[in-house]
Amino acid sequence: MTRFALAITAFLLSACATHAAEPAESAGAGAMKMHHEPHVMRHESAADFETTLAQLKGAVEARGFKIFAVIDHAAGAASVDQPLRPTTLIVFGNPQGGTPVMQAEQLMGLELPLKMLVMEKPDGGVALVWRDMAHSFHEYGIGNHPAADKMSAALEAIAQEAGQGD
Repeated sequence: MTRFALAITAFLLSACATHAAEPAESAGAGAMKMHHEPHVMRHESAADFETTLAQLKGAVEARGFKIFAVIDHAAGAASVDQPLRPTTLIVFGNPQGGTPVMQAEQLMGLELPLKMLVMEKPDGGVALVWRDMAHSFHEYGIGNHPAADKMSAALEAIAQEAGQGD
């Protein structure tokens, strides 16, 4: 790598680290929009990582969604001898609800199926994180689609249920 490329890489890495350390802002009702990620929602779990993950799977399935994939990022990191706190992505959906959305705007296939991340934070707490679907609908020009509010409400309810303590 050239000195220029190394300098640019170092600059970008320091900018990302500084940017990621910015504080979060409240979005109300238990969810938080993060200042540096304005279209990412967050709910702090009252349970440990494994309990939160199990409760997330249960909350998803109880609402008639199918879990398409469970991606254990920490296991992937371990497979290349890299450390990563527990971080698991659940990919889920229902073609009956998602298909009409993609018929209205096929690019919504980038956002669907729905996804929710369970991550252990540096302090040992656990957070559930997901994309603000109302914003996604707006971004793709279909903000008035009837599924926009339904998907947003479902994700919020799922996070609330998954983050319950004992």
